[in-house]
Parts: sequence; C-alpha cells; structure tokens
Amino acid sequence: MRMPRILMALVLIIALAAITNVLSTSPPTIDSTALLSLGEKYNVRLIRDEFGVPHIYGESDADTAFGLGYAQAEDDFATLQDVVLATRGKLAAVRGPDAAKTDYLIQLMGVWEAVDEGYESKLSQKARDVAEAYADGVNLYAAQHPNIVEGFVLPITGKDLIAGFTFKLPLFYGFDQTLSALFDGSDRELALQGDKALTFIDHARSELGSQGVAIAPQKSSDGYTRLLVNSHQPLTGPVAWYEARLHSKEGWDMAGATFPGSPVILHGHNRHLGWSSTVNKPDLVDVYQLTMNPENDNEYLLDGEWIELETRTAEILVRVFGPFRWTFKEPLYSSKHGPVVKLDHGTFALRWSGMGEIRTLDQYLALNKATNMQEFEAALAIASQPSINQVYADKEGNIAHYYNAMFPERIEGWDWQKDLPGDKSELIWDSYLPFSTIPATRNPSSGFVFNANNSPYLSSVGPGQPQPSEFSKTMGIETGTTNRALRLKRLLSASEKISREDFYRIKYDVFYDEDLPAMLRLRKFIAQGKERLPVELHPAFDLLASWDMGTQSDNPAAALAVLTMARLIDSRRRTEGVDLAQQLANAQSYLRTHFDRIDPEYGEVVRHQRGDKSWPLDGGPDTLRAVYTEEDMDSGQLYNVAGDSYIMFVEWDRDGNVSSRAVHNFGSATLDKSSPHYADQAALFVEHKDKAVRLKLEELLPFASRDYRPGVTGGSIELE
Repeated sequence: MRMPRILMALVLIIALAAITNVLSTSPPTIDSTALLSLGEKYNVRLIRDEFGVPHIYGESDADTAFGLGYAQAEDDFATLQDVVLATRGKLAAVRGPDAAKTDYLIQLMGVWEAVDEGYESKLSQKARDVAEAYADGVNLYAAQHPNIVEGFVLPITGKDLIAGFTFKLPLFYGFDQTLSALFDGSDRELALQGDKALTFIDHARSELGSQGVAIAPQKSSDGYTRLLVNSHQPLTGPVAWYEARLHSKEGWDMAGATFPGSPVILHGHNRHLGWSSTVNKPDLVDVYQLTMNPENDNEYLLDGEWIELETRTAEILVRVFGPFRWTFKEPLYSSKHGPVVKLDHGTFALRWSGMGEIRTLDQYLALNKATNMQEFEAALAIASQPSINQVYADKEGNIAHYYNAMFPERIEGWDWQKDLPGDKSELIWDSYLPFSTIPATRNPSSGFVFNANNSPYLSSVGPGQPQPSEFSKTMGIETGTTNRALRLKRLLSASEKISREDFYRIKYDVFYDEDLPAMLRLRKFIAQGKERLPVELHPAFDLLASWDMGTQSDNPAAALAVLTMARLIDSRRRTEGVDLAQQLANAQSYLRTHFDRIDPEYGEVVRHQRGDKSWPLDGGPDTLRAVYTEEDMDSGQLYNVAGDSYIMFVEWDRDGNVSSRAVHNFGSATLDKSSPHYADQAALFVEHKDKAVRLKLEELLPFASRDYRPGVTGGSIELE
C-alpha cells in the first residue's frame, strides 16, 4: 500500500530533525508500583510441564486469563508489546517511519472509534473481565522487567486486546490486499447490473494454508471420534501459535493454541468438543467508486444529491531518530459507505465484513465453553468473527465443517467482486446473513469432513455436502481447491475404516496429488520428451521424470522438482507463460551452484532451523506436511519459516473420554535462547512425533518443571 503524502512528509521531517531538536515527544511516565501488586488480585496457579507449556488453573475465568497473559509475557513479551503498539496505532512512535503504514491503517479503519463507542455497551462484562485480567498479567510481567519495555506500551488495557481482534481478523480474509490493490494505481473494473454480469472469479489462494479433519466413529476402525487441529502459520511473530492449557472453576477447560495478545484459546478442544480453524476468503470487501462534485471535492453523489464527506484527522506519531518524534497529521474521510481514500486515479469508499465489530472475544469465549454441537453453533451464530472455517468434532460422535463468515446481505443482480458505483444507496448493505445460511456439512454419510482452504463444496465425499445452487452468488463463496484438499479426499476415501495410525499417516502425507493441475502440466511436459531441450538439461529432465511427486527428506529428485514446479504449485502466482524448461534450467543452476549436484537429498536442501541447530525436513508448499521456506543467501539452503506449526491430534473413545497429543514447531520459550524450551520440541516436530497433553492435574504434577503464583511473594515453587 502506498501513501505518497505521508511518506513524502516523513522525508521532510527527517531532514528537519537533522537541524533541530524541537521534535522530541517522550512517552508518558508510568508509575509501576500499582502494577507490581497486580498478582495479589488474582487466584491462579501456573504450572509448566516438562516442555515448559503453561497449564493455568484459576478460580475464575478472569484468574485464568491473568495467568495466560503472564505466561505469554514470560515467553514472548517482545512480540506481545509489538502487537499492542500496532493495535494502538503507536508502532511508528517506537519503530520509526516504516511502521507508519500500520498506524495509518488502524486509524483509517476506525478501530478505536468502534472500541471506545462499544466497549461498555456491546461487549459483555465477562469478556471485559477476561480482557482486563489478561492485560493485568502482561502489565505485571512488564513492571517486573522494566528494562525490556518500550515507551508507549504501559499500561496495557482490555481495550487494546479487543481492538486487536477488530483490526486483525479482516486481514485474514484479505482486507489489506484489497486496500493495497486500490493504492497501486491499476485500472479498476466497475460492476455492471444484471444477471449476465454475475461472473464469479476465484480469489487467489492465500500464501499459507491450514487444514482440519474430523472422523466419525463409524469411519474409525476402533469406533473413536478423531480431530486434527493443524493450522499453518508463520513459525515466529505476531500470528505464531502459542500452546496453553486453561482451566477455571467457572467452566473454562480448554487445551490448544492462541496468538500473542489473544486472551483465549483460538482452536483446540475441551472435554466435550473441539475444532480446527482454517482461513477462508469469500468476497467480504466492497469498493465503491465515488462520483465527486467537480466544484467541491469534498462532496460525493448519492441518489442524485451531493453529500458532504465526513472528515476527521489521523495523527501519527513517528520516531525520526533517537528521542526525536513528529506527529504527522493526515485527513481521513468517510461516506455513507465507509472510509474514503482520495487517490490520483479516483476516490473510493470501502465497506467490509467486521467493520466496527468488537464482540469477537464474546464469540470465542462461547466457543471455548460450548459443551455440545447446539451450543457450538449458537456461539458461531453470535456472528462477530468476520471469517474462518471451523472443522468440528465432539464426544457424541458428531462431526461438521462450517464455512463460517459474516456474509453481507447484498442485493441481487450485481457482480460484487468488482467495484460498485458509489451513487446508489441500495448498494450500501447494513446487515449480515444469518448463521443458518452459511455452507455447512454436518455428519455426512462418508463419516469424515475436512477443509484445507478449499471450497466448502468439497468438504467430504458423497451426500451431505452443500451445493453451489443453494447459495447466492452475492456471497462470493470460493470454488477452488488445493493440493491438500485433493490429497485428503483421496486418502480419506481410500479405505472403509481409518485407524489411528492411518490418521497420522494421512496428516503427514508429503505427496502432490496426480489430479493437481500443476502435476497434469508436469506430465504433459515430460511426455513431450527431452529432445527439444538443450543437451545440458537432459540429466535434469531424466531426474524430474523419475520424481514420484513426493517430498520425502531422502528423496533425491524432490529438490529439483519442487524448485522447478514452485510457480505452478503456488497458485497465488500467475501461471500463464510459465516456461517449465526455463524453470528446470533455473532449478538445475541453483542446485549446482549451492550443492554441486542436481540430486541432493531433499532434506539437505530443506531444513528446520532453531538457533544453532538444524534438521533435515520433509514436506513442501501445499502438501499436507506443509512447509514454506526462505532461502539462506550464503548456503542456498531453504529454511522452514511457515506452514506446519502447532499440530494437535484429539480423540474421544467409545465412552466419550477425551485425550490429545500435540507438538509445537520449536517450543514454548519463543525468544529466550538460553531456555531449555527454546527448541525442545523441534526434533519431535521433524520426526512426526508429539507429546501427551495432560488434561488432569494429578497427571500433570509429576511432570511439572515450575509451579508458581505470578507476582505473589512466596508463591513460586521452582522445580527446574
């Protein structure tokens, strides 16, 4: 996203700062005395197991949230405070001009106006208590470690956490991508009215993926219900998974994972049910082309009348260097549609699902506490989560896939994928379709459901799946698929019954499906023969032709194949004109430059690294064993940076008793390289192994490494 006025002003500010010292704006001074006593307010016990994973036992939900905030701060305070600064719109005040875009976006979206207006009136008291208790846990840790706290951070408040949901969740379905495309100056296509204009175009697949699988008792060889929780995220940073076990006497009893700054488990399981979350990207953003008054550029045409734009001011505090900061002011505009941006190529208004929505924590708390399918669906029906699929299973043997989203209630007869004319008020939607209208697959006869960022119309096999004819095109529902979805369909359908071992084998599948368009293209390329290629490519061609479409760590053809096919496998990229012969030549050159041969074992090239340790890895982009890499410029090795991260296997036996196993890509100590938990799960992760999730206190205590009450004198029992 480009903001020329802001960036040009920043250049002038820096130049001015070089010759004057009048730009200093210091962060507010905080008295940490009160923060240091916060531990006395909460009755919570924090027990870390042998892997350092926090198991938090609180008297109340607020007590438990306080413990979660403190534990996350212990393990990843630097990321957490960056999340708070970004959400608060103060990141540029600490990080400098490069962060100004984020601060601008927060203000453009009106995040804090929505939070300030609705925090007391729209959000439940329970959600406020949980958010504020979590913030207290972070504040206590920060007060205990003042040397690591940036200015403009303390005190963290419950509002900061609620604003985080309001800001971040639209980014998962691509709001920021729509905005970036608006700023890039490319030609805009205006929608036409009429049925013939309703042409659905699939959104590009997201960079990363996720997957969830649920198996009903009739499909399991032992009559168990099984759930795979397997979201794919960056391995570090603000949306990297953090594992925790939460328990309170008010009925909060969750195990799973969350993000820094989220005071609740985002997916996992309780004793009754569980779910896996995957990203979906229906059309949830609308762009309107405004007709501006040629005699007054602050007036736009709506229903034949000129309407004045509402105006407010964005104030962005930017750190120039050292202690010097400057408050840059930028006008912000809004119309009846939503926020407005004035650009050289037009004036545009935006409207999106979740704008002004602050109740997301209420929905997540309800999901965490649901005890059956009816309660889970009632939680989804709160409809404060703009998007995200859920793959569901419970102790009663129910399974389901929900293509969950806040679908705008749009009028028929327009192609909502394109820009809309801004002069018709009938195109300004103001409500959402009810939960009952979303695509869902419940207890299909096949005995399984799945999602791997694919269309909801492929969620199982056979009857019980939603059909495209049942849903309005105005919903913009995806129709595309992924390699992972094709593999799940094939592998889950391959046998009448699925055992626990089968379930693990399917999750860790490392192959590309023969029906994937990229593999069809490869077969055609191979069938054309090597005679048309330069002779120096013949050995590489022969190696590529021998590839079994797998990414095993000892596979000698996989590195060449994945490097050759990357642009076709990654469907974010345009594939028109991709020359496979040239891609093969590039892959050959890369491997010979860095590894002196074209057939190194895949695990020699693709590595899982943590600190000074490195392991050979299997898996690749869009395989069920999902691995996304970045190149090390010196060695040429490709290091794992995203994909498979937190993985959880959940099962309920015939009597409805739950158990689970999980693994994290690195460990619970996110930043502390000296901690034994900095990389203690990495070897398990590489070897397709995991650890028990201990759900009962009596099972946990023999394995406790620490047992303490945060901030309470004498409340810590150090066992390490």
